Amino acid sequence: MPKFSSTKLHWLADTPTSALFDDIYFSIDDGLAETKHVFLDNNQLTERFATTVSFTIAETGFGTGLNFLAAWKLFNEQSAADAKLHFISVEKYPITKSDLVKALALWPELSMFSEQLIVQYPSPSPGFHQLFFDDGRITLTLMLGDAVDCYRQLDAQVDAWFLDGFTPAKNPEMWCPELFQQVGRLSKPETTFSTFTCAGVVKRGMRDVGFTVKKVTGFGRKREMFVGTFTADKPDSLPPESPAWARLPLKHSGEKTAIVIGAGIAGCSTAHSLAKRGWKVTLVDKNSQIAAEGSGNHQGALYAKLPIEPIPTSRIHLSGFLYSSHFLTQNLANRSDIWSPCGLLQLAAHEKEQAKHQKLAESGNYPNSVVRYVEQREASDIAGTAVSNSGLFFPEAGWVTPPLLCQWLCEHPNITVMTNTQIDRLVRDDHQWHCYTQHGQALSAAVTVIASAADSVSFEQTNHLPVQNIRGQVSITNEHSGLPALKTVLCSEGYISPPQEGRYCFGATFDLKDAAMDIRESGHQHNLEKISNMAPHLGTALTQYHSQNTLNGRVGFRCASPDKLPIVGPAPVYSAFIEDYARLRHDAKNLIDTAPQHHQGLFVNLAHGSKGLISCPISGELIAAMLENEPLPLEKELIDKLNPARFIIKNLIRRAI
Repeated sequence: MPKFSSTKLHWLADTPTSALFDDIYFSIDDGLAETKHVFLDNNQLTERFATTVSFTIAETGFGTGLNFLAAWKLFNEQSAADAKLHFISVEKYPITKSDLVKALALWPELSMFSEQLIVQYPSPSPGFHQLFFDDGRITLTLMLGDAVDCYRQLDAQVDAWFLDGFTPAKNPEMWCPELFQQVGRLSKPETTFSTFTCAGVVKRGMRDVGFTVKKVTGFGRKREMFVGTFTADKPDSLPPESPAWARLPLKHSGEKTAIVIGAGIAGCSTAHSLAKRGWKVTLVDKNSQIAAEGSGNHQGALYAKLPIEPIPTSRIHLSGFLYSSHFLTQNLANRSDIWSPCGLLQLAAHEKEQAKHQKLAESGNYPNSVVRYVEQREASDIAGTAVSNSGLFFPEAGWVTPPLLCQWLCEHPNITVMTNTQIDRLVRDDHQWHCYTQHGQALSAAVTVIASAADSVSFEQTNHLPVQNIRGQVSITNEHSGLPALKTVLCSEGYISPPQEGRYCFGATFDLKDAAMDIRESGHQHNLEKISNMAPHLGTALTQYHSQNTLNGRVGFRCASPDKLPIVGPAPVYSAFIEDYARLRHDAKNLIDTAPQHHQGLFVNLAHGSKGLISCPISGELIAAMLENEPLPLEKELIDKLNPARFIIKNLIRRAI
């Protein structure tokens, strides 16, 4: 991923300019009028918005967000109340939030929209950032990075293109054949485009990928501009990096009903994401209450452990962390019992880790707004108690109460919760999934999502998934009177959160191949030792507290996969995959173009390990977006890393099956 941070604007009177490209962001004459003429009118958006149910715009240069805000305003004026707009944009050089505020202040008529964008404007971290407005009616997918790289990783179908950005003469790197190829790949018959420029490279590039191109009257000092319509016939295609086995099912076309099995964070997040899109969801759990197992801890830490150089695994975790932090802050800012954005200190456990932290901070791979290095003294000031080493501070992190989060996620009127209900088997018949309970009752819906952690292997359709349970014990005080205060979450080889409802929660053990549910003194001692290593005064106080009081505890089981990544997506037909991709046993590089076979309407959301708070919410969105054929919230190469079929493919290559 590219190393970059926010770019600082230069101002020519009230017009922002780029020193890098020696060009303006919008017309000196009237930027909003230019947007209306070039992009809104010449894509016929007034008429098209009036008749649409769902519309997707893609743009090549977010800049100040002016085009997005103008499109949002027009969509609100013209479209039906239940229509949805998806706006996708890319920006290699994101501007600072202060410059964004200054630029958008020029358009008071957009203030009701720009104020919401400013609040949600993301940190300059490479990758996809998905933002929601108007209760999900408007979705902005802001991709930070190179235009070609980002669009190559996008899975979407675009209705209209805004080909914007700095002029081709000054930014030839963006206006290249590879970009036009991605525009063609993501388009469909009758997709339109418009652009301010009349450069020959644009005309040739768009014609080559299947667009008719014509000149029309430009704006202001530009006499002419290009518009066009996609007319080529093309088969469904994938980003070039994706193997055939990772191809996703076609959009769900049946009734919008779903059964979600398992009411932990994964299941509740999935149910919530579907419900807000109008699905009728039945959320089923075998226990007497939701969040009764791995998601039942009193507190959990929200953060991502990052390597010096980003790799796909860490990019998934960082995207999930940023999504969850944003989601919680946007929706639960007033629910201090559920979410506390108090920040988190990841303390170095030894000198080698301290050196890694310093290198990470110096690498330029992560913005300071996401993570920064702090010396021991500053770390102690942030924590409000003495800590034993330097560390990394995540200002957007914090703690969550998982059971209350699950409860809030389930409060949507489209969700029906059924507890004390064990699903024993799944049968597909007549375009429906029939989920049979322990009493022989059949619950039926068009789609089923299995989010029941390690219990997922009890179903015939998913018994091949390699999941395992890992036991963990946390320790909880009855009260914290007399204990040192703590202002932020601390983590290293253990973790502890600031007290909630007068109780400290800390842990946790990591016990493989141990299914016992008993609370053990050895577990408490393990947890106390880890806190003492991080924060000696706090650890001593907790140890003294335990000598005079009984620590409470809780045992839960983390469900994990062999590669420590979640398992999210359509459920593969195991026997068909083995037959269709058998040649991989003899040649791992064999380019097999056979379309994958999935159990129609069956998805899984599993194996989040100890990272469910950062991976479950975005995974729920991913499954819902797949079913709705919406632009997906992660890069396609990262989605492939989560694909449930990946283990079949790996085992074929290893000749393990």
